[in-house]
Amino acid sequence: MSSNSKVAKKQRKKGVSSWEIIGGVVIIVLAIWGVYSFTQPSQPTQTTTASVQTTTGSGAQDFTLPIVGPNGLTGQMASLSSFRGKVVLLEFMEPWCPHCQNMAPVLDTLYQQYGPQNVVFLSVSGPWNGATASDAAGFIRNYHSGWTYVYDSSGTTFDAFGVTATPTFFIIGKDGTVAATYPGEVPASTIAADLTRLNT
Repeated sequence: MSSNSKVAKKQRKKGVSSWEIIGGVVIIVLAIWGVYSFTQPSQPTQTTTASVQTTTGSGAQDFTLPIVGPNGLTGQMASLSSFRGKVVLLEFMEPWCPHCQNMAPVLDTLYQQYGPQNVVFLSVSGPWNGATASDAAGFIRNYHSGWTYVYDSSGTTFDAFGVTATPTFFIIGKDGTVAATYPGEVPASTIAADLTRLNT
C-alpha cells in the first residue's frame, strides 16, 4: 500500500471534522430560525420614548371588540363609533408590557380628571406573546383601572391602526377624526393639554 493510500485511510477514520459539525449545526439553527420568523405574526415592540404625530381630517377606523372586566370577558361588546360626539383617549397595550404598566397610574390620574368631563377612556389589549383576555383582566385588577378595556384576539385592530409599539395612544376628536398619536410613555401634561383643547 502506498504512503498516499495510508494517509487517505487515516483521514477517513477521523470522520467529520469538528468545524464541519459546527457549520452543520449553524446552518440547521439558521434554517429553523428562518422558518419560525416567517410563520410568526408581526408583534408590536416596546418603546420608552414618545413622539407626537398630529394628523388632521383622518377618520379613526371603527371596530367592535369584546369587553374585558376584572373577572374576564363580560359577554358585552364595545364599538368605537358608539362614542362619536365625545373625545376618546384610545390606548393600545399589552398586559406584559412594562411601559404599559408604567402608564397605568398616569392614565388613572387623567381618568379621574377627565372621565367626569365626558371624555371616554378605551384600552385595547392585544394577543402578542400569548396574552389573553384573562391577562387583561389581571392587569385591570392589579392597577384598579376604572375605564373600559376590550380584547383584540387576532391583532387586526392593532394592524388597522398601524400600531407597532406598546403602548400607543390615539386621541380622537368628537367628529371621529384622529387628532394626535403618542407612541410610548407620555407625560400626563402632554395628554391633558390635548384632552382639554379638544373637549371644549
